[in-house]
Amino acid sequence: MPRITAGSIAEHVAEREAAVFRAAVGLFAEHGYENVTIADIAAEVGLARSSLYRYFPSKAHILVAWTDRELPRHVAEGRELLQGPGPPEERVRAWVHHELDAAAEPTHALLRDAIEHADDLDAGARAAIAAAHRSLLVPLVTALAKAGMSPSEADVVAELVAGLVAVAARSEARGGRTGVRRHVERAVVALVTPPAR
Repeated sequence: MPRITAGSIAEHVAEREAAVFRAAVGLFAEHGYENVTIADIAAEVGLARSSLYRYFPSKAHILVAWTDRELPRHVAEGRELLQGPGPPEERVRAWVHHELDAAAEPTHALLRDAIEHADDLDAGARAAIAAAHRSLLVPLVTALAKAGMSPSEADVVAELVAGLVAVAARSEARGGRTGVRRHVERAVVALVTPPAR
């Protein structure tokens, strides 16, 4: 039986998972997702490969679990911006910058690339990722509805804003495209500003 290094089994598992996340993300960032094996991650953490399989069946599942842990914090930050003071278009503008800044972080690019190339994800894991990404838009939809949009209109506008953010993030990642945020801001403000009556 493995030695427990924390006060309880639950704490021990949480510590191990955190160590696995740190090791995996570091290795993926340094060597690329496709060049890292479960054995590499296990060695980095100091576990036998068979022990790591008890926690995660594949390296893609490590990323799914890491997303489940990290995404709620990101969603909460976005919600806070959208619920802050000021007119709705200013709050949405702040949310857009928050999303673009997050997309520029190496871990976000790593996660996106890994998910796109991870053929070891089962249907359940893919569904979990899709649900997690949809959760990013919930605070935006709520803010737009509170600003007076109908639920269906808020859904559509949120999807349009998210699409603009995604395109802008890809453009910024490629580099060389200056002023993309300014264009996104103008488009977003136009989308969320109620038409003059």
